[in-house]
Formats: sequence, C-alpha cells, structure tokens
Amino acid sequence: MFSSVGTYEAVGLFSSTHIFAIFVCLLFISVAVYLTRNISKEMYFKLLKIFAIVLTILEILKIFLSWYEKNFQLNAWMPLFFCSLFIYALWMAISKKPSIRDLGLSYIACATIIAGLAFIIFPTTSFAWYPIFHFKCLYSMLYHSLMVYSGVMLYVTKVFELDIKAVLKYCIFTLSFMILALIININFGSNLMFISNPGVVPIELLHTIYNYSPKLFTFVMLFAHIVLMGFGMYGIVKLISYLSNRKSVASEEIEIEHKTT
Repeated sequence: MFSSVGTYEAVGLFSSTHIFAIFVCLLFISVAVYLTRNISKEMYFKLLKIFAIVLTILEILKIFLSWYEKNFQLNAWMPLFFCSLFIYALWMAISKKPSIRDLGLSYIACATIIAGLAFIIFPTTSFAWYPIFHFKCLYSMLYHSLMVYSGVMLYVTKVFELDIKAVLKYCIFTLSFMILALIININFGSNLMFISNPGVVPIELLHTIYNYSPKLFTFVMLFAHIVLMGFGMYGIVKLISYLSNRKSVASEEIEIEHKTT
C-alpha cells in the first residue's frame, strides 16, 4: 500500500482495472447522492467540514509518503494543483465569514464536478505510476469522488447560487493560486498546476501549443481553468435550469388542459 514506484506494476490508464475503478467511483457518487438527496443545508456544511478534516489528514500523509520515498520535488508533494484547491475551498466554505465562505463555495460550484470527473477518467498522477492497492491510487479516487459529490450536492441542497458574481469570485480564487504556482515554478523549476509545461497531461493539443510557445501554453492554461471552467459551468447550470423550467411549464399546461377537458 505504501510501496515505492516500480515495486509493482502500475494500473495503467484505461486498463481493465482502471475501467472497473471508474465504475466503482461513479457508483459510489450516485449512491451517495441518492442516499443524501434530502439532507438540509446545515448537514451539507457538516459534511464539508468532515471532508476538510479527513482530506487534510490524508494529504499530509501523502506528503510524508513522498518524503519517505525521498521524492522532494515540489511536483510530488506540494498541494498546489488545480484539484488540490478543493481542500482550501472546503476550509473556506465552512468559514463563518460570508466573503471567505463564498470564495470556497464558488470553487466547489464551478470546478469540482468537471475537474473531479476529468481526473477519475485520466488519473495520470497516480494510476500511471502505482498499483491499484497503493495509497496514492486509493486516495486519489476517494478525493476526486468527494469533489464530484460535493459539487453535485451543492446544487441539490441549493446552498449556493451560481450567478455572474459567483463566477467572478471563482476567477479571483483560482487566479490567486495559479499566480502563486507560476511564481514558484519560475523560481524553483517546478510545474505546479501544470501551467509551465503540459507534463503528463494526455492532451496532444496542449503539447503542440507548448512546443510552439511556452508562454502561449501558460496563457491557454490560465484561460481554460479560470474563464472557460467558470463561465462554462455557469452556462451548463443555466441551460439545465432553462430546460427544467420548460419541462415544468409543459407539465402544468398538460395538467390544465386535462382539467378543462
């Protein structure tokens, strides 16, 4: 469970084990959402607090494990990647100060569903290096499953409204951490947030852009994670709301028509 890289054969992307892991994660998320679909807003925040405590402890364990493996590279242990922001967002979301709480909730509203699902499908930082029973593989699947669950339940419980102001708060929240990551990358040669080079990101277009211009690559990553993610999620939510309202209106019209006939 805590073996070093190369001790056992890695899971590999889209292997039969990986496909099974995707199924298990999606089943876990679906069952969890179904069982807690009627929880109160207060209970939702209690769950966020539990997630914040548990994930922080596991993240610290992950850091110590990297150090134990004598892997002191910042990329290996520093929690400053896009999905790592979930931990900071959790602590901010349970703050009693509305301004801080809204920043955390804005990240959960805009990023967790898409980013969580993306990692479950492309777990390049764990499944490409470790066996399925390794701590880092199990932790990464749990972590990103909780990301998706938290995002879905935010909308189910209606604890936060994703409007333009919320999207802008998300942009401020994410940009702050990405600028910090970029500063560290420039000074220490790391690749936090994957904004200095595409690294193990399995998207050929990003590698092409980087080969053409590293600065353009960084701009594209900033734009994608901040603008496209934020306003893209806003558009998805508004579209779902619009279609839901259309369906409700249609159902009411049919019901009225039946009563009049």
